[in-house]
Amino acid sequence: MKKSQKAVVIGGMTVVILGVVTSFVLSSVGYLGFYHPQQKSREGQVKIACVGDSITYGYGVKSWSKNNYPAQLQKMLGEGFCVNNFGYSGRTAQTTGDRPYSAEKLYQKSLDYEPDIVIFMLGSNDSKAYNWNKENFMKDYKVLVESYVNLPNHPKVYVMAPPPVFEVGGKVKYDIEKDTIAKEIVPLTKEMAKQMQIPCIDLYALFDGRPELFSDGCHPTAAGATIIANAVRTQLSKDLAK
Repeated sequence: MKKSQKAVVIGGMTVVILGVVTSFVLSSVGYLGFYHPQQKSREGQVKIACVGDSITYGYGVKSWSKNNYPAQLQKMLGEGFCVNNFGYSGRTAQTTGDRPYSAEKLYQKSLDYEPDIVIFMLGSNDSKAYNWNKENFMKDYKVLVESYVNLPNHPKVYVMAPPPVFEVGGKVKYDIEKDTIAKEIVPLTKEMAKQMQIPCIDLYALFDGRPELFSDGCHPTAAGATIIANAVRTQLSKDLAK
């Protein structure tokens, strides 16, 4: 083999190795928002679908595969449950948003999973000025939730009011509007839950005034994900005990 050919081969191998290493590093901290590995449920397990945006997905969480909130919830609940993460970064409840959750293949996969329990958390990306529409948010979110409620097995559905966001360097990142979340999205999410007679877990109250639990002001750290998972587990434990 000529030197030039060897150089091409070595160069190609280097690129492949760098690509693999980069992908591993990015996935380990939740930066590959399109990466959605799913567990296959076993007979007798209670199937839980965690539906949402980057907060559900675990964007920026260190050791992502074990520290995103659905993964932590799985560990908390144990072998009797199969918890899958259907969070997709940047997605909106509104069909008129820039990235509607309902337009994704992952949405259909979450329906096909036929979950026994569904945990929703959307709204942060809906708050962006170019996405926000109060009427559309309530209407489209209801339709989205109803698509799971009306599955043949009629799963138990929960919604979570999203956590607050905090300024970093004098501003909030990703175009998210903190006042819209606090004054519009959280109250509307609670009102929707009330109208639909489904439980609402208030993450805004849990995280209010606790910016240290966010990696970038918007996304909870692994410790923050633990708090979310524990809040869900507590609510599920109450309901399953009835």
